[in-house]
Amino acid sequence: MTVRQAGTVRRPSARTRRLAAAGLTVLVGLLVSTRWWDTHRFQVPVLQAAFPVVGALAVGWAALLLALRHRTAATVLAVLAALVPLLLAGGSLRSDTVPARPGDQVVMSANLQYGRADPAALVTLVRQQRVDVLVLVEVTPDAAAALRRAGLDRLLPQSAGSPRTGADGTMIRSRHPLQTLENAQVPGLFGSPVARVRAPSGTYVVKGVHPYPPAGELVAGWHRQLRDLGRWVRAQPTDEPLVLAGDFNSSSAHPAFREATAGLTDAHGAAGKGWVRTWPVGQRVPPFVQIDHVLQRGGRVVDAGSATVPDTDHAVVWARLRVPG
Repeated sequence: MTVRQAGTVRRPSARTRRLAAAGLTVLVGLLVSTRWWDTHRFQVPVLQAAFPVVGALAVGWAALLLALRHRTAATVLAVLAALVPLLLAGGSLRSDTVPARPGDQVVMSANLQYGRADPAALVTLVRQQRVDVLVLVEVTPDAAAALRRAGLDRLLPQSAGSPRTGADGTMIRSRHPLQTLENAQVPGLFGSPVARVRAPSGTYVVKGVHPYPPAGELVAGWHRQLRDLGRWVRAQPTDEPLVLAGDFNSSSAHPAFREATAGLTDAHGAAGKGWVRTWPVGQRVPPFVQIDHVLQRGGRVVDAGSATVPDTDHAVVWARLRVPG
């Protein structure tokens, strides 16, 4: 009779290792596939927001199996799952822009996080980027007053929308004349003003966007608001340029966002900026998702970028757009 030496650790059998690899591969594949699950149930939108992290996990898992020369069907499936984020990442690096010229419009969006963002820093950024239109999200009456004292009215004297307490206030500020088209504040909903900008190079319509976040009891409302946004976009005339800017609380990994913004061009995507991360800024978890966007239809993208402002958990996003006259 053979006696096993005390303290010896028995290695898993080859069959056990194959089953474990297959199980993990199926799990990774399911996580990657959530990008196409158009549902607000079971907190799927929260998982979809983390798709860049899921994509990195899929690529890492496939690389590990290849490095270990794990010659099974699980490796093939892992490689196929990893190709999805790799192809999407490659597409995000392709640029489709036009050269800058006088008359281009710079549109910026800033979520002030309940009005806490540093007003002086934001006004400095507006001045540096020569912003023509600024969409302010979560702008409170106190924040609006602080921005006024910091000099925003001198740079962007025109306004549409209203400051509100909490997260409800959304405003459009402009250096050019504004014609307010929509300014209804629905009780319980975040503001979403619409205005026509009369720039010297031509007119265009701007909509400030801020649906609910897709979390907890608000997730069904988030899904409904994105559907409503898509219907609104499709109802707009196509003979005038259209710009949507704000905190969409969703990314390109959300099917509801992709459907709502079909036919619009994401400025950062057109500029080939790759993995843009606008939230959460300054938290224990580093930013991993772009939920703040500048989208356009009827024009061209010249450039796009982002910057940070103290005391808000969102990055500021901006885009330089060619608006046809």
